[in-house]
Amino acid sequence: MSTDTGTMFGYTIPVEGLLSNDDRRIYRSYYCETCHHLREEYGYIPTLTVNYEMTFANLFFNSILDEGKLIDNKPGGFLCIFRHSASDDELMHKLTAYTILVAKNSLVDDVADNNNDLKGKLGLLALNPAIRNACKEFPEYDRVIMEGYEELRRIEGTGEKDPFIMGRYSAQSMLDVFDLMLGNRIDDDIRELFRGFGIWAYIMDAIEDLDEDHKEGQYNPFLVDNDSFHDKKQFIRDNIFMIGEIMGKAIKDIQDSYAVVRPRLRFNHNIIDNIINVGLSASAHRIIRGDKMDFSLKNMLNGRMNRGLPPSSI
Repeated sequence: MSTDTGTMFGYTIPVEGLLSNDDRRIYRSYYCETCHHLREEYGYIPTLTVNYEMTFANLFFNSILDEGKLIDNKPGGFLCIFRHSASDDELMHKLTAYTILVAKNSLVDDVADNNNDLKGKLGLLALNPAIRNACKEFPEYDRVIMEGYEELRRIEGTGEKDPFIMGRYSAQSMLDVFDLMLGNRIDDDIRELFRGFGIWAYIMDAIEDLDEDHKEGQYNPFLVDNDSFHDKKQFIRDNIFMIGEIMGKAIKDIQDSYAVVRPRLRFNHNIIDNIINVGLSASAHRIIRGDKMDFSLKNMLNGRMNRGLPPSSI
């Protein structure tokens, strides 16, 4: 599977049908704000790297930090990409750079996993100006992400079978970047919440990528020493109780961590409650069903679909 460190794709989204109209509009405002900042700081092509996990980080940190903002924009229509951002603060600036550097890592990993894949190289070329600028301003973020990537590769080489152990390694660079980004404004309780998200995303991605990893001979904890693997659908049918137990534990760990930090939220309680208490389970069901959604730059270029839907389609 891809050894992207600290990235998640469409696994932390709300079930919008259970949100009020006001909360739905606010959630979309945070999603759009991430996109607007990418465009204003790095150009139009990098807006393709916008993802729901950076949206969640944007939503969560704005909701819990003293300097955070409640972003509530009116619908922007078809041409909302041309709108200006509604916030101008250091947190959004840093999250935007982190989004670019995570996309860089994803593409570098794709090239490494697919024998210098041309489409991955084209993706890096398209993002090169943005990557160069983000690396120049935040070289420590890039260093931490790449060190996490190398460590994850090392652990893969040991043939580790436990997806929770692998998920912890995968999440570590995200936590290290947040430490650099937030300093003493992030504490152990928040770290534990996001560690849970990193583990959750790793497990989901490992299940999602089973067929491709088996076909390409790539590492996947569920495939280690599994000579009987035929395809993902059959694997899920044969191991549905094991998969359900793993997903259930990952979700419970996140919910337990969230219960600790929830009283500190200043606003957006209903949206974040929805994502954690309903959205995670809905994402698990989508992966088990084999649904494929969201577009990303990497997957648009290499022919794969990512997870998630544009907010207006959820």
